[in-house]
Amino acid sequence: MNSEKCLYCGTDRATWNEKGKIGCIHCLKLFRKEYQEHLRPKDFKFSTQSLQGKEFEDLLRFESFSESRKILELDRIAPPFTYRLRIGRNLSGRIYPTVTRTTIGVPTKIFKEFLIHTLNVDPTFLEAKDFPTRIPWGEGSLFFGDEDHLRWEVLAPTISELFRQIERSPLEKLEDQNLFDYDPEFGYVTSCPTNAGSGVKISFKLSIKSWRNRKNISFKIPDFLEFYPENSSEFAVFYLKNFTFSQKNSFLNLVYYLALQVELAF
Repeated sequence: MNSEKCLYCGTDRATWNEKGKIGCIHCLKLFRKEYQEHLRPKDFKFSTQSLQGKEFEDLLRFESFSESRKILELDRIAPPFTYRLRIGRNLSGRIYPTVTRTTIGVPTKIFKEFLIHTLNVDPTFLEAKDFPTRIPWGEGSLFFGDEDHLRWEVLAPTISELFRQIERSPLEKLEDQNLFDYDPEFGYVTSCPTNAGSGVKISFKLSIKSWRNRKNISFKIPDFLEFYPENSSEFAVFYLKNFTFSQKNSFLNLVYYLALQVELAF
């Protein structure tokens, strides 16, 4: 078993066991079962058991709102969160940067042609001798040099600004299953299986101080919501992977649910 190796990119069993990442979509022929075990669920639900009295009533009231009204309400109460959405993609059939150990993992000429002719990137951003690690695209930025070929990100100080930027960006260009590595069972394939599926990660950040001073110390974070400390534990980042835009309404409910626990601006 330890001699198993992907004939396309060279990733072997030992590398998978050590890093938990694949080097190309062909690796799924060897590590499909293990890869699947790390996929994030497609749906999320949360319990309101830790809410009582007015907080519980406020959440029920909020859940009855339309999406547009929920966004207006979240902007009004202004929870101390900043928001980020990230989309990861790999060009169809190409070896990933984790194996090639280069910035993009794809021959520069081919990758530039893809960016210019498929994603309509302004060629002037690609004229420098060294390939850029970041260029503007839509309302956000495309990043290169990570474990996948490309990553699009957008940051926003409010929930309305987040979805405004998303809606004004040509994200349909990132949804072509023929252009990017895609598995009918798993969805979009990424080097790390926790990023696969929709390939979308949505998150919000707040200060650790705000969280420690929350109203209900016994308040439980939903099991499906992951988090990590940032900037030497100055901030906490809560995030969902395998997010789809059909879950927008549920995400708004989740943000409000957590906002009930922190000091608000109104």
